[in-house]
Amino acid sequence: MEIIFSNRAYLAIITETHEKIKVETGGVFLGCYENGIWYVVETIDPGPKSIFQAAYFEYDQKYTAHLINKIARLYESKLTLIGLWHRHPGSFDQFSGTDDGTNSDYAKLNPNGAVSVLINVDPKFRITPYHVAWPLRYSRIRHKVGDELIPEHLMRLKNPDMPLKHINEYSNRAFSMKKPTPNAKIGFGNLLEGIKSQFDTIPYRVASDDLMCEDAEQCKNFLIDSLIEDIEYLSEKRGLSLSVEHNSPFMGLSHKGIDGVITKVAFAYIATRRQIMFSYGDVKYLYEPGLFARLLADYVPPEDSFKAGFKRMLGFGKES
Repeated sequence: MEIIFSNRAYLAIITETHEKIKVETGGVFLGCYENGIWYVVETIDPGPKSIFQAAYFEYDQKYTAHLINKIARLYESKLTLIGLWHRHPGSFDQFSGTDDGTNSDYAKLNPNGAVSVLINVDPKFRITPYHVAWPLRYSRIRHKVGDELIPEHLMRLKNPDMPLKHINEYSNRAFSMKKPTPNAKIGFGNLLEGIKSQFDTIPYRVASDDLMCEDAEQCKNFLIDSLIEDIEYLSEKRGLSLSVEHNSPFMGLSHKGIDGVITKVAFAYIATRRQIMFSYGDVKYLYEPGLFARLLADYVPPEDSFKAGFKRMLGFGKES
């Protein structure tokens, strides 16, 4: 097992250490675990409200959570939080009791554990990487630096065409004013029923503290950013007039069908697990941006499928 830093990630560690040379500092890693190798693509700085002291350091967690989500969305691959680093005073390159608790929390987030890196300046810059398993167990691992050592697909940025399209069309978009398309008679609930077999259920019991979000406005903005692609799709392509409600820590989408039946779906950001979940029909599922648009892209409701087949049987709809 080893850890490989991109040039940018490694430079970020060095510059942060240099800027806070008289105190402890640190950061978190954004990357991926593949085939026994931890790839660190980005290093996120600890944030302006961190506590920096000669022998103590504490992250600005609201800031890092915000920046992780922002930076991760720039890459094609699904980069995730894979670990952290911090500087220790002098030559002390072992973890403290406080570090053990933090490392344990990170190791629980991923079945492969996490990586935790210590930096010392004694008197030269020195890096000591560890793999952290759960239950808590440390093992030192070697490290390398270089973009050429990281698979190309992990370094690839997203194509800007899609967000540019949304930006250019945004001024002409008014969801509530759009005329319903013929698809509007297919209610939100009917569409969800057609694809729910493909949803990933939450593989754990959700505790009340899992849904706690200290910064309600930040979570609200994060959920809106995450849902916008599906809201656009359901409105424009499926002709649904959706209502959006926010009641911290939940974001709700609801739709009233032509039969008067109201379908409600509630979304929440599980801060402790850095995941989005949604609740539909008393079952909780994992959510990722664009999930509904992706699953519904090729979905034809049974009624439409029957009518299309019936027309073909009667000779309608044939190419001339």
